[in-house]
Amino acid sequence: MSALPRPPTPPRLAGSRVVVVGASKSGVAMARFLVSRQASVVLTDLKPLENLGAEVGTLGRAGARLELGGHDVTSFTSADLVAVSPGVPLTIEPIAEARRRSVRVVAEVELASWFLQGILIGITGTNGKSTTTALTAHLLAQAGLRATACGNIGLPLTDLIPKDAPDHYYVVELSSFQLEGIDTFRPWIAALLNLSPDHQDRYPDPVPYYQAKARIFRNQGRADHAILNRDDEEVWGLAKTLKAHVHPFSRATTVEDGACLRDDRIVVRRDGRDIRAISLASIPLFGAHNVENVMTALLVTDLCGVPLPRAERALAGFRGLPHRLEKVLHVGGVTWYNDSKATNVSATIKSLESFPGRVVLILGGKDKGGDFPRLIPLIRERVAHLVLMGKARDVIAAQLGTIVPTTKVVSMSEAVEAARQVAEEGSVVLLAPACASFDQYTGFEERGEDFRRLVLRLLPRS
Repeated sequence: MSALPRPPTPPRLAGSRVVVVGASKSGVAMARFLVSRQASVVLTDLKPLENLGAEVGTLGRAGARLELGGHDVTSFTSADLVAVSPGVPLTIEPIAEARRRSVRVVAEVELASWFLQGILIGITGTNGKSTTTALTAHLLAQAGLRATACGNIGLPLTDLIPKDAPDHYYVVELSSFQLEGIDTFRPWIAALLNLSPDHQDRYPDPVPYYQAKARIFRNQGRADHAILNRDDEEVWGLAKTLKAHVHPFSRATTVEDGACLRDDRIVVRRDGRDIRAISLASIPLFGAHNVENVMTALLVTDLCGVPLPRAERALAGFRGLPHRLEKVLHVGGVTWYNDSKATNVSATIKSLESFPGRVVLILGGKDKGGDFPRLIPLIRERVAHLVLMGKARDVIAAQLGTIVPTTKVVSMSEAVEAARQVAEEGSVVLLAPACASFDQYTGFEERGEDFRRLVLRLLPRS
């Protein structure tokens, strides 16, 4: 552990003028921390106060100046620092103008990292980030280490500063939006799970999106570790550019120093030797893609000094996260799965790959510019009926054509009823929307809860 990177000396905040952009969970966490450090804080959001959480008003009474319902460019250009919530594009004009005036602009994870002495482990990729983050933190905690899953998974890194300790492992889920705003953020271990087009409404060209993801490695040195998907061409293409020690994982080929599949086992290898083989049957997570998530978590725990037999025992107790290929119900010979977190085409592909066929697939929501024709081969092979819902239903129908019988509906209740009517005994009904949820819901969680509630109503009443 002596080789662990140490954070830079944090800047003095007392008296500094800091603009926090976005009054979401991360923005509120930053403002609360900055006020506690006697910074002069402006919290700004395009939404008015009545559309924001109660804590925003509390921050106003605690000393933060609230600029809501719009942004004042003058506040940005006169600041010493602009700290940005993940959902706010760095391209908005007030931020662009601040940068032209040489004002430093950073993401929440960057700001928090200045004040943490613990050990940073970063997890990113297009899909699987949350599950891998939660699993890694679970394995470390079950081994007796202080470990917390945080970041994009829902717990702002800034909220962990008050209880920071040098032996605390922060397993940080990192989105492309967060990584766009890092400067000195340096994880001791960084993992890139996979890359495929996503957020096309923000990244019409995938190259900037991939570049944002790759920023997770930008500050690593030779004492650090990079875990890469050997089977993903875009990810593995980064291997020779990195300063950190590279640990590949692969479902398709044997690796010398990493994790791979052999028959029905995950094998962890060091210096060309097998050091542990773990049966796939012992993995409690459904879906072939979760094998890669488990490989990543095992490599991290091994690097952190956890004996792999202990990690294997802890793995058996992990139950996964809601809305990720979650089995909701088996009734009338039909099994219903909730994969509301499949908010892009690549995630839906991975979800479909987990079933051999006879799938009734529910797609739709708010289109993010998805390339839906990529689904056509798997739909032809494995889907018996499509149910298209929400705002994107006509866009998806136009791109897919009439490759299988299709029903178009508006709401989730109509989608569940349509799926119930066409599903035959032995079928799987799969919600894997390949779209965001914001046409009808506040997020994928609310969408998944609605699906689960409606499906559970199908149980026969006693």
